[in-house]
Amino acid sequence: MGKRKGEILSLTALLFVFMLTTLFFYMVYNMHYDSASDDFTGFTVFDYQSEPGMPTSSSLGSLPDELDEWANANRAVIFYKGFSSAGIAAVDYAGWFDKTWRIPFDGRESKTAVIQKGNDNLNSYVEGDMLFPRAYNYRIIGEFDGGKAPTFQGDAFFYFPLSDITDMQGMLFTNITDEEALADLTDIIEKSGRSMEAQTYGDSETNIFEVVKKMFVEDFVSRSMLFAFLGLVFCAVFAVSMLYRESNRYMMIHHLYGATYFSLFIRLLARLICAAVFGTALGYYFARTQLSLIHRAAYLNVAALGGICNIVFAILIQIICFFGWKRKARGKEARY
Repeated sequence: MGKRKGEILSLTALLFVFMLTTLFFYMVYNMHYDSASDDFTGFTVFDYQSEPGMPTSSSLGSLPDELDEWANANRAVIFYKGFSSAGIAAVDYAGWFDKTWRIPFDGRESKTAVIQKGNDNLNSYVEGDMLFPRAYNYRIIGEFDGGKAPTFQGDAFFYFPLSDITDMQGMLFTNITDEEALADLTDIIEKSGRSMEAQTYGDSETNIFEVVKKMFVEDFVSRSMLFAFLGLVFCAVFAVSMLYRESNRYMMIHHLYGATYFSLFIRLLARLICAAVFGTALGYYFARTQLSLIHRAAYLNVAALGGICNIVFAILIQIICFFGWKRKARGKEARY
């Protein structure tokens, strides 16, 4: 066991690298893939006052009232989902709730809510017809089918009036596509001391190369994530290199006793692929339990993408490292 300790440590390090790589794919997805779908226009709202050293958040002031007036003037529905929020604020002048779920909810009556039918998260927060009793006391006026929920709902399990919001930093969605109306909406948000960025990427339109390109030229956070990913790539190559170093004697002995180079290649490749698959599975588990993505369906989709990339990367570094080791092994055979 002691003689193989270095090999076990190398495989363990590689396992963690693949797990972190999978989590990196989830973070990239959250930052660069569009949350707006199902015919909704999506925006990301940032509160400048949440910068370090500044007040926690800007005062909402008349912002909820102005958003209500804008929705009324444009016969629109507005959804606001704070980052990692369990609920979605809404105001509906388009009759969306009635058309979609046959629920008489329009987000104009304070302290009312609609909840997702059969959601396990509700067990601790519902008492009779009250949501969050003795804390917020939202009166439940209906239940909706999660199977018909819009994609951006994510893990949220209830809707409440937009007038009840206490912050504005997250995702904003509307059914309006008219550019002039959206420009008015942007002005309302920005004059409150916030910025609003339109979502520009869609799952069906964007490939991974466009995302990587955006990461090179976008903002500081994106570039930081990219360099962190390059660090993971280096760690993976180093771990495989150390694996070959620790396995060198084992491979040479097996080769001297009849094992072909091809069989040795397959054995090591199988180990690397197992590490890639297991690491991806761990990354999926931690993402599913610790991260809150906009798209519920994205967990499996991103895990599949991350798993394929991990396996392809494992194959590539196996080819490079194995043929480097093979060249050295043949050189030693020629000397002896």
